[in-house]
Amino acid sequence: MAKKLRVGDTIRGYRVTEVFGPGMMAISYGAEAPGGERVFLKQYKSPSPTVVWYPQFVDYQEELSSRIRKGKAAHYAVRLVHAFEEVWGGPTYFAVYEYVADGRTLDHILEEEQEIHRRTTVAPTRDPAVWARHVTWAKVFMGGIAALHESKVVHADLKPGNAFMIKDPSLGSGYQLKLIDTDFSVLVDRKAPWHGYQGYVGTDNYRSIEHLTRGAIPVPASDIFTCGLILYELLAGVHPYWQEDQTEYAKRVRAYDVKPPSLLGMMPAPAENAQVSSMLYRCLSPDPAARPTAPEIRATLSGRASGTAGASTGVRPRGEVTTSSSAPPGATITRTIAMGSKLISGRIRLVTTGGEYLEIGIRTVMGNAVLRRFGAEAEFWDDQQCTIDRQPNGQWMVAPVPGTVNETLLNGTRLTSPQGLNEGDVLAAGRSAKGIRKLPMTAHAG
Repeated sequence: MAKKLRVGDTIRGYRVTEVFGPGMMAISYGAEAPGGERVFLKQYKSPSPTVVWYPQFVDYQEELSSRIRKGKAAHYAVRLVHAFEEVWGGPTYFAVYEYVADGRTLDHILEEEQEIHRRTTVAPTRDPAVWARHVTWAKVFMGGIAALHESKVVHADLKPGNAFMIKDPSLGSGYQLKLIDTDFSVLVDRKAPWHGYQGYVGTDNYRSIEHLTRGAIPVPASDIFTCGLILYELLAGVHPYWQEDQTEYAKRVRAYDVKPPSLLGMMPAPAENAQVSSMLYRCLSPDPAARPTAPEIRATLSGRASGTAGASTGVRPRGEVTTSSSAPPGATITRTIAMGSKLISGRIRLVTTGGEYLEIGIRTVMGNAVLRRFGAEAEFWDDQQCTIDRQPNGQWMVAPVPGTVNETLLNGTRLTSPQGLNEGDVLAAGRSAKGIRKLPMTAHAG
């Protein structure tokens, strides 16, 4: 039988520096690699090399790691560095992962916000800055799940405790997301080696209906169910099914005993609260086929989904009111502007991810002095970053100012010459090659 490592013990060149404690399947440690870098070490209690499905588990882990490493999920999930078998009291399987520092899990952050709420009696998500951060986290989280599913991987044990938020001042949200505990994730197209020998991993109050059904295998829609619970917490401030008694939890889950939530803030345009609320409700459907996909959820959160404001359906986003020179004085004409169409209007509105906006009707030099009221990210814009101007035909144009420290970005791409703006275009300062966008603002008719 394997024995627990202690601080100072060395196994295959990895020296243990911290003991994080046992989990259901493994004991976790902080360690120092032979080259001196910090790593996260897991010593498995299950499977041990003596179980019948152990060789298949090792192969499965290699394929799982390969899919994550080679796909978009590499940006969101912790990376497996090394895996090996060693005798430590008995034959034991070890896995070494990259160490994620300077961060906390999402559940710890939410608990901290609730503690602030208890001290101030003001709900944390009522704070516009906190609400904007939650909306951004929701989008980033769903981006990570979409990347995982694109690689045909089901996380299978999603919960706020497995979403690690790393401080990163270069990002608008202030944090980078890393999904952890993917070692018992499921490959969509390969049966898990432990199937029929032990159950699939899961956590109380975050299990999908598939987890609660004997013999059922978690699928991408199972992740979506759990994502729905997490998004309820982020955007509605409540876990809709939380129960100390898991029998009661299962009963409510199967009964679909929940309502579309009231969000604790306004979704930034062009997203709409009604569509987001409806989408969250669909996530918790007992029928996996009725749940939305991860890309669909992310599109809805961003206002890009079919049928939401600003989409190509021609639904008019909030605030798209223009005046016509042929109308009687003082009259207002409302017209429908589809996402992606030329931005021709009397005024232009630039909306931040937090829902604040700048509305202009004349040539304006965009720089940190103009944008400073929107927060610290304005400092990444030069004094004169770009110019926005309206042409005689009403078409709004953007032109970069040469020699800026950071690039002027239009829809994430470096802007090198004047270009006409379209409805829904996103303007920012940053570096296109690194995917860095500072103070992104979405263009709408004003």
